[in-house]
Amino acid sequence: MSDIILQNVTKSYGNVQGISDINLSIGPGITGILGPNGAGKSTTMKLILGLSKPSIGMVTVNNIDPFTDWKSRRNIGFAPEYDCFYEHMTGIEYVSYFLRMHDFDEEEAEEIAKKELSELGLDEAMHRRIRTYSRGMRQKTKVARATAFNPSILVLDEPFQGADPSTRHLLMQKMKNWAGEGKIVLISSHILNDVENLTDSIILINNGRMLASGNRHEIRKLMANIPRKVNVAPNDKSKMRTIAKRMLDEDWITSVNINENDEEIVLETNQSETFYRELPKIIQKEKIGVKKINSDDDSLDSLYEKLVEGEQWK
Repeated sequence: MSDIILQNVTKSYGNVQGISDINLSIGPGITGILGPNGAGKSTTMKLILGLSKPSIGMVTVNNIDPFTDWKSRRNIGFAPEYDCFYEHMTGIEYVSYFLRMHDFDEEEAEEIAKKELSELGLDEAMHRRIRTYSRGMRQKTKVARATAFNPSILVLDEPFQGADPSTRHLLMQKMKNWAGEGKIVLISSHILNDVENLTDSIILINNGRMLASGNRHEIRKLMANIPRKVNVAPNDKSKMRTIAKRMLDEDWITSVNINENDEEIVLETNQSETFYRELPKIIQKEKIGVKKINSDDDSLDSLYEKLVEGEQWK
């Protein structure tokens, strides 16, 4: 079984730290490294690919140091964020070229390239020169190059960048299929919603430091302990002040504000489980008609923002 391990890894560029004291263990399935541009995602991927050496710590891929043993890299398919094409080539020529570098003969390489590109919806475009490709076509071609030789590990840097909705959907489905085959699929993205419902494991990173990691359920548990704002819209707007005053009596409510324009009461709590358990009881007891309850904070984006801001979520 394939695995990727980073132990106490720091990577510095002169006086600037790309990442600091990162510890990761990544196994089969889909793992998302999520964070804004400049967070340290690409640096982490370069270390895993063996394209860079850690300043401190150790990186191993299947128990091998990818920086010192270049042969281990042959088991990793990589689709970079940046374009790396020979623009004069057609899509099928480009993918075939890289397959021949993996010791496939010309006929086999072309057959595999055709199959991979076709599965990604490039049946006709594969025979056109890459210089004519749209952004989505380029993304698909990079992914085809990464997967064509059937590696056990796939590293995809911002794979949804510039992709249209149909391309995003297709790539997501392919990733699920690869994970189902027991491969490691490592994705980086700065758009958290792109991969929130796709990944088996989530790593949140910012300024080169890991903020949190875990599966979706573990990440969701963190959200139970961070301050959260909930909007409550009563049926009768004339009762907003009465409801607000009643909610101030509860110790699990930290603040109450009335939004007259939206006809909502904005409640803040740091005990979300208690909030969602007790609020319906209060509504029923006080015979309050409510037409809407929602929270903009109930998302991975919100959790990430609060962790970056240094909110007390522990």
